[in-house]
Amino acid sequence: MKVNSAISCDNAHRIHNYRRQVPRSFQLSLLLLMTVWFAVSSHVEADELEVVITGVEEPVLSNVQAFVAPFRFSGAGRLSQRRLRQLRVAAEVDARVALRPFGYYHPQITARVRENGEQAWRLEVIIDPGPPVMVVDASVAVSGPGSGLPELTAWRDNWPLRAGQVLLQPTWDAEKERALEIAASNGYLLADFQTHSMQVDLERNEARLDLALETGEQAVMGEVRFNQDTVRPYIMDNLPRFRSGDPYSGWIMERFRIDLWQLGYFDNIEIIEDRQLDKSPPRVDLDIRLEPRKPNTYQGTIGVGSDTGPRVLFSWNRHLVSDRGDTFSLATGWQDHNDEYFVRAGYRIPRNVRTRQSWIADAFFKRENENLKVSDSSNDEVLYDLGNVDVSDYSVRLGRLRVRDRQKGYRQWFNTWYVQHLHERVDFRPTPDTPPEVMNVPVDDNPGLVPQFSETSNNLSPGIEFEMPFVQGQGFDLEGQHYRAWAFVSNEAWGSDRDFAQAYVSGRWNVRLGERWKILTRGEIGYSDADVNTVETIIDDSLVRLSVTELPNLYRFKAGGSSSVRGYAFERLSDNNIGSNNIITASLEAEYRILDNWSLAAFFDTGNAFNDWGDINLKSGVGVGVRWYTIAGAMRVDVAKALDLPDQPWRIHFTIGASLL
Repeated sequence: MKVNSAISCDNAHRIHNYRRQVPRSFQLSLLLLMTVWFAVSSHVEADELEVVITGVEEPVLSNVQAFVAPFRFSGAGRLSQRRLRQLRVAAEVDARVALRPFGYYHPQITARVRENGEQAWRLEVIIDPGPPVMVVDASVAVSGPGSGLPELTAWRDNWPLRAGQVLLQPTWDAEKERALEIAASNGYLLADFQTHSMQVDLERNEARLDLALETGEQAVMGEVRFNQDTVRPYIMDNLPRFRSGDPYSGWIMERFRIDLWQLGYFDNIEIIEDRQLDKSPPRVDLDIRLEPRKPNTYQGTIGVGSDTGPRVLFSWNRHLVSDRGDTFSLATGWQDHNDEYFVRAGYRIPRNVRTRQSWIADAFFKRENENLKVSDSSNDEVLYDLGNVDVSDYSVRLGRLRVRDRQKGYRQWFNTWYVQHLHERVDFRPTPDTPPEVMNVPVDDNPGLVPQFSETSNNLSPGIEFEMPFVQGQGFDLEGQHYRAWAFVSNEAWGSDRDFAQAYVSGRWNVRLGERWKILTRGEIGYSDADVNTVETIIDDSLVRLSVTELPNLYRFKAGGSSSVRGYAFERLSDNNIGSNNIITASLEAEYRILDNWSLAAFFDTGNAFNDWGDINLKSGVGVGVRWYTIAGAMRVDVAKALDLPDQPWRIHFTIGASLL
């Protein structure tokens, strides 16, 4: 035994030495050659098998194909007669199994194999599904504390597998899952089916269904633990839209995650739900693990729009200046329309109070240069070019922002009290073609004309703003509402150069109607209590009447454009084309989905900006458009006709972005 062992070891040693004598390059070449030979020979020798299924349509067809034509048929080498017989028998068995979820338990199935060329075969599966199993009775019940939920009541009342319907296993499974999801999203985390039976009589092709859902007790929100040392605790304590003991809600939890992200302090957000379902009531504690994000974000964009022309924007955000949670932002941009550019800076500091509040400070500078074109009050289609105007606005706003939860956190109001100082300078430069009578109009006779062309004013305005956005979904499925309102006043009593006040309210609504239709509506109304001067002058031998408001340019209303009354040029609708005290616009749009990310739209817009409520003179436009929903937002191309300008061609409007934002 020892000798044999020694011989074995010696042989092994000699073999090992022999292998080491073979060059490594030769080994690699031989391995590559064998691999190529095997791949080529396998390709040459492999038979092709085509599977053809007839007698059924979608969605049954796809399920049969999934069972009968699996990937193992492809590239299986040569198919012998024995293998072909096995495939034919297996196809009949598999097709029979694939039909059962759709209620077909007595099909007639014939499978046969035919030659389909050299080294090619066709497996034909001919199916006569026969009569399906029909539901003759369906009992669907919901019990427990959550039985009155509108969503569960609708689920029960609209149960699709009623008497007289074909028994569909996929529908049965999907509806059961949907009921549990509805219950869980409303806090009934213990919901389960006490009874879920499907009794099938194959002789009579009949099925009886029995479902009984017990919701169990509704869970409540428990303790929230924030694991972070980035900001002071009071900033995080005011963030949740719920309090301990409030009903658990899947929607509120999703909004909570979004609210954490929108704070801007954190990059990696992990919410761990500690579900203590054995308690009464069941409780869900939250363990929040947060990692700080990089302190700075820089962003630049380049775009183009029918209203603005080419535009560029650059922004810098300092997400966290200190552990007090204060943030700083700076943005600058330019657009081709009126050669406008701006610089905006903002600073926010959360307050250490029981509600979610912040001190805010904003500084804003905007300059635009435009050709001063005015129209006569009696004929706003004709424009007179008077010269060139530079408008510079310097604004500083200080205020307090408060976030108010409404409807148990499902809605939020953003309420801002503020004081704003506006320094505005308007510089008029006549062109060589400016009519001399414009510059020679006596100031005493026309007190509103010359100040309109060149003036400087300072105004201090306390005010309040409200905003309530509620948007869910994305792409075509986006729906919700967005409300805005503001009011402010300026008075000489506290140092302003002018007395005026303004109030404004607007709303946008997106409503889905089924899977393909959507209705979009919007409306706005604005009112300003500001003096209006009526000026008459002669231009090109014509008497021109101007209605000039004393509102600063920054606060004047104008209508027209892709987000207002389509069919009219951007900000074209106002008194004499120079802005107005008041505005009314409304829009109704119907949208129809043609593909997953594409839809068609038809719309009607109406509105105007005006000084005199006795002469509103609403303008209307109609048109059609195309929507393409992308990651960057909805791209909209509209072709609109101004109904009050019959001689004007159709106007193209192009925009990017969600309509509710």
